[in-house]
Amino acid sequence: MKTIVKLMAAGAAVAALPALAQAQAHPDFSGAWQVSPYSASLTPSDGKPVPFKPEAKKVYDAHVAAAAKGDRKWDETTICIPEGLPRLMNINEPFEIMQKDRALYFVAQNRLPWRAYFNETLPTDVDPFYLGYHVAKWEGSKVVIESNGFRDNTVLDDKGIPHSEKLSLKQTYALAPGGKTMTVTTRIEDPDTFTRPWTATKTYKKLPASFQFPEEVCAEKLESTAPKR
Repeated sequence: MKTIVKLMAAGAAVAALPALAQAQAHPDFSGAWQVSPYSASLTPSDGKPVPFKPEAKKVYDAHVAAAAKGDRKWDETTICIPEGLPRLMNINEPFEIMQKDRALYFVAQNRLPWRAYFNETLPTDVDPFYLGYHVAKWEGSKVVIESNGFRDNTVLDDKGIPHSEKLSLKQTYALAPGGKTMTVTTRIEDPDTFTRPWTATKTYKKLPASFQFPEEVCAEKLESTAPKR
């Protein structure tokens, strides 16, 4: 009887090896990353124009025209409101990924952190957040993060692409051989803003392990730009 039990245990251990090997094969995205090269614009991967609906195009054009005159009142990051996504990953500042078994955690300089839990269900009919809600899953060596529940007073890039609360994102993260470069492909869908879903791709470089975020306090920026009394 003991021999049979030992054989069954050994068989179970052998059967578990492929799953264990697959889990161990997942690449590690942990580290500090920065978009490279930086661009103020989020552009479709297919080279076509952003598929704006007419009213959204008017809003975008107004943002660009105002910025050209030095007026960025439409950009609420100037009053310390978070950038939102995917913009926060594409500003000219680094962010950090911390990879755990249960979730990926994202931390950006002087900004709200966000996280994506593995193998959870994306909530629906939720109160919107600046950085939305996120769930993650593995597709081979890639991580896929789906997001929704965004507030509509953020923009998608530094140029001012607007969106509505119906915005949803599907981001695919892939590491290049050696792990020093990461590509993120983002599928953007918002039926109130765009005539169809579209995709944008950004490349990121990994910063040295010794990198430390500098201290940054948004309130100090506001104070430095406030009118003198």
